[in-house]
Amino acid sequence: MNFYNFSNRIRLSPLVVWYFLLKLYLFQKGSITLDIPYNLFFLCYCIMPFPEAIERYMVYRVVKPAFSLVLALSLLWHDSWLPPILDAGMFLSQQGIPSFSYIISFIGGFFSMSFVAISIIFLLFSFFVHRFRTITIAVLAVLIITVPLIPQNVTHTLEPQIQTVEAAETNPAKQLEAFYSTESERVIIFNKPQASSVPFDIVILHVCSLSWDDLKQIGMSKDDPFFSQFDYLFTNFNSATGYSGPAVVRLLQASCGQRSHVDIHKKEKKNACLMFEGLASAGYENNVVMSHDGKYGDYSRLIKANGLEKATLLLPEKLSPTAVFFDEKTPLYSDYTMMKRWLDARQDAKSERAALYYNSVLLHAGSHWVGEKAWASRDKHDQFKEVSTVLLKDVKKFIDNLKSSKRNTVLVFIPEHGRALTGSPFQPPDLRDIPLPKITKVPVGIKLIGPKFNNAKTDQRLITKPTSYFAISWLLSKFVENSPFGKSSLSPEEILFKVPKTDFVSEHEWNRIIEMNGKYFYSGKDKKWRELAQDQLK
Repeated sequence: MNFYNFSNRIRLSPLVVWYFLLKLYLFQKGSITLDIPYNLFFLCYCIMPFPEAIERYMVYRVVKPAFSLVLALSLLWHDSWLPPILDAGMFLSQQGIPSFSYIISFIGGFFSMSFVAISIIFLLFSFFVHRFRTITIAVLAVLIITVPLIPQNVTHTLEPQIQTVEAAETNPAKQLEAFYSTESERVIIFNKPQASSVPFDIVILHVCSLSWDDLKQIGMSKDDPFFSQFDYLFTNFNSATGYSGPAVVRLLQASCGQRSHVDIHKKEKKNACLMFEGLASAGYENNVVMSHDGKYGDYSRLIKANGLEKATLLLPEKLSPTAVFFDEKTPLYSDYTMMKRWLDARQDAKSERAALYYNSVLLHAGSHWVGEKAWASRDKHDQFKEVSTVLLKDVKKFIDNLKSSKRNTVLVFIPEHGRALTGSPFQPPDLRDIPLPKITKVPVGIKLIGPKFNNAKTDQRLITKPTSYFAISWLLSKFVENSPFGKSSLSPEEILFKVPKTDFVSEHEWNRIIEMNGKYFYSGKDKKWRELAQDQLK
């Protein structure tokens, strides 16, 4: 083939120029990485002409653009922080497919007005330079030269946002290994209370999608009356995951130190960790209540497999749903009504001690009121504020009912994880695959309810040290041993001093974040550790 004719047939499509300019922009923002060999290969594939004999066929003119589009999207996904596409598909198949309205709303969270404007500018520029062959060749040369040099040329630009940890005095991988080694040695044993111990119930309210950052976005803080009512408020509690399934498992396995995402699902390692089995051995009758049917996300199976198989289950029978989950199929029922039903049944029960696990998913992204038509187009902050106000009011009403019942109760309010109400260049809103601190740091409150406390002024104690589920199991075990409703209970000062600390480690599947010396380090699907800066942590 004549080289002149071959070079004369080289074409750089304006869409190809736009694609690479856009990726360079996203890379500079820290929104994606760039796999240099794959990107160069794709660039060469786009610009190199096929033999003229093949290019004459109509099939070629249809197939090549379609195949190029598939390659372009696949490469963009590969370069993103999103999970591997097959793993993402498997996760959706396990959890269930969201509704079309939610998908549209979710995709809208990926794009800001500035991103749309820059995309349009790049696209117009690409079509402009395509009109001039000399400029097109110059742009092609710049792309070919620039792409391989990007890691070296933009290191300084990216340093404030994200950087690979090559050599550090403290290695995140070694720190993580040491963390799991230490945590594997921690176990809580529930001892039976003495015959003279004052009995009490334990109520654990496990609430989906509520972090300190979410509260901040809607103008709430620890000083809000709802959180001021708790006797103990954890301000640095780490849920360790950004998704409900693992959060349920971790809470129910709270009697062991924090373990890896893989280990919490191993049957042979979890028996000693099951908190509700520990409570049952101490004389507690276990109960399970949910504001949903437990099918989505396999909640029912997870709960039964982690110590609540023999628990008494109260289902939302003969009730009309008040809301619908984000799959547009799962009905959600009034939290207050379901909690009140349990309390009414508890009043008639003969057991001296009972432990309740209650789960609510009302705050999950995409959940909306029955009959609400335009929910997907509403401002997310306004919608979240409205729904969270309803949920917290329901919890407050339930607490008032507990007070009126004069039953001694330890109530634990604990979110599964945050909502991810806001996003960043690193991860868009509503996505929680990367369990950032703003997603996993959740408000956890413990309230003592009963005649001894109902009329007393709440002298709230803030637990500010880094903690996680192990602290909940430890505290409940101490309450069981020395009833806070008797005369020989631990003092609040002792609890603050002795409550076990857990260093910050969060993970989901392959994504891990660890805190070291006040800095956060992230390892994702490429297995490389990177330091996260404020742009990623916002």
